[in-house]
Amino acid sequence: MDVSQLSEKQKAVLKQFREAVKDCQLPNPEDAYLARWLIARDFDLIKAEKMLRNSLEWRRHHKIDAIRDDFKPPEVLKKYFSASLVGRDKMQSPLWITRYGMSDMKGILRSTKKRDFVMYVVYLVETSIWRVMSDPKKYKRVPDAIVQTTIIFDLEGLSMQHVTNKQAVDAAIKIIQIYEANFPECLSRVFVINAPKVFSIGYPILKPFIHERTRNKIKIFGHDAKQWKAAILAEVDPEELPACYGGTMTDPDGNPNCLTILNMGGEVPKSYYFSGKPDTANKKSLSISSGSKEHLEFKVERSGDILKWNFHSEESDIGFAVYRKQGSELIPVVPHDRVDCQMSAEEGEIDCGETGVYVVEFDNNFSYLRSKKIWYSIKVEPGSMIRENGNGFDSL
Repeated sequence: MDVSQLSEKQKAVLKQFREAVKDCQLPNPEDAYLARWLIARDFDLIKAEKMLRNSLEWRRHHKIDAIRDDFKPPEVLKKYFSASLVGRDKMQSPLWITRYGMSDMKGILRSTKKRDFVMYVVYLVETSIWRVMSDPKKYKRVPDAIVQTTIIFDLEGLSMQHVTNKQAVDAAIKIIQIYEANFPECLSRVFVINAPKVFSIGYPILKPFIHERTRNKIKIFGHDAKQWKAAILAEVDPEELPACYGGTMTDPDGNPNCLTILNMGGEVPKSYYFSGKPDTANKKSLSISSGSKEHLEFKVERSGDILKWNFHSEESDIGFAVYRKQGSELIPVVPHDRVDCQMSAEEGEIDCGETGVYVVEFDNNFSYLRSKKIWYSIKVEPGSMIRENGNGFDSL
């Protein structure tokens, strides 16, 4: 849809919304961009403004506006995570195919951090939006049209390993939460096809995190290819769809799977796996009881000094955050996040713009069954030393 389809009352709210957020630096100045937030919150001006401002802060914190240039996807994700832009739907929106069932999620998450996997999906979403905005002729885009995407989510090959792997489930939940909070109304339709019986175990885990508006855009099919092909072709022209999914598109050699444009997934070679446990040399250890958290304090005496960390857990993930003390308050500097750091150490640094006491938090509140042992090296260094050697990053 585009803004011209809004009612007069909705257009009036949109005008109010633009005035309310005129102090914000928007990644897209169009009315269509602002309309997405209003639609997602049923034109409740206060809720839409809160949602937009939260998202803009997320974009700033994680440098999303520069992700297409700065993020370098790990090779294992490019090769073995199936997510491909293959064509357009009948509304001239991007058509993506994800062969999730044939993606070796266990292998992928043994070869790359959950944060990098989540960032890769954000990178793909941002790239898709950018392609539409930068090539309006190809996507027949009219000004102030809301950019949306159609996705075919192929579950052929889905097994218990996919739905019981904690890392994969946690990553899926994180992606859904980020998408719902930061890309409202970017979805046109999702076709879930070849859903096996095991899908009935996995979907209820994810469903509570999916907004009702999004759930209403999802069509779920089993292995009846005649049924799902007909549903897809009602919204996608045959020439825009690989022959294996009911279209007419093939590789130059006639292959109906379109291997030249469609990532088929596949088993991740063990050569990509993280090797062994992270090194404990020059690190201190800290045990964190189940249902508790630990705070470590570091004094920063010069503005611009760097707080640098390297830590890993002996097993499972741990909550991590950095705060700055201000009287009796703790001001968030690095937002709280659960970090999977049992196979590869988590490294990072921040430029301390203000002097004072900084608090590093390790949080095991979410675990009521077991304690966690953390190995860490955390220190404050002069800013000039670090700036010559590299750049910091923030955790998702």
